[in-house]
Amino acid sequence: MIGAVQERVREIGVYSSVGLAPTHIAFLFLAEACVYAILGGIIGYVLGQAVSKIVTTFDLLSGLTLNYSSLSVVFSTLLVMAVVLLSTLYPARKAAQMAVPDVTRRWVFPEPKGDYLDFDFPFAVSGQEILGLYVFLLDYFSGFEEESVGNFYTKGIKLSQIDTEQGKGYRMFMKMWLAPYDLGLSQEVELLAIPSGEYNVFTIRLKIHLTSGDMASWKRINRRFLKDVRKQFLIWRTVAVTEKDKYTERGNQMLKLEKGD
Repeated sequence: MIGAVQERVREIGVYSSVGLAPTHIAFLFLAEACVYAILGGIIGYVLGQAVSKIVTTFDLLSGLTLNYSSLSVVFSTLLVMAVVLLSTLYPARKAAQMAVPDVTRRWVFPEPKGDYLDFDFPFAVSGQEILGLYVFLLDYFSGFEEESVGNFYTKGIKLSQIDTEQGKGYRMFMKMWLAPYDLGLSQEVELLAIPSGEYNVFTIRLKIHLTSGDMASWKRINRRFLKDVRKQFLIWRTVAVTEKDKYTERGNQMLKLEKGD
């Protein structure tokens, strides 16, 4: 398995680039080992039965009685499976370390400056997809406007085009109330798509302003909100190209209507 990890360095890099956490990559190798263990146990058991049949038919070992239903056979098979899984723990750990070659294994939540959070979200999006992604996020956040169910409640969502030093970008603004609502936590959220100036790639900048509620609860509950946003970015990467094109076309129409107003 260690050799398999070394041979799949580029594959591990792809897993990391599409948003898989190091733990997820490690579990992929453990799942592969589970498949090998189960298949090996079944194939070995069947081959054992075949050899037993041949020995019995041709009387190769006269006087020997083979009991294929013995518990020792089951224990031996389970022991082999356990050895295969245990031998994968270290390679899986090495694969997780190769995915993020740094001491920090998870994204660290930034510290707010006063009532403001301002940081780059750990995702980059190509220029061909950025507008479609923002329409996709617009639909997601709009689903929380009607009723105060879920982790947050949104209002006044707006999508617009902005000018940056590197060129045209996009801005999504909304007001948001965070659950549990009896804490009275509300905030203003800005998602800025800013061109990086290279390879037609956009960086995502997130600005959050606390408008009501206490700071400690705001920091704690915003982690859950950011996990929800991250999940939507990952889901976007699984959307078919044709659907992404439809989102982009909708975005162009929305921006045209905004300019017309």
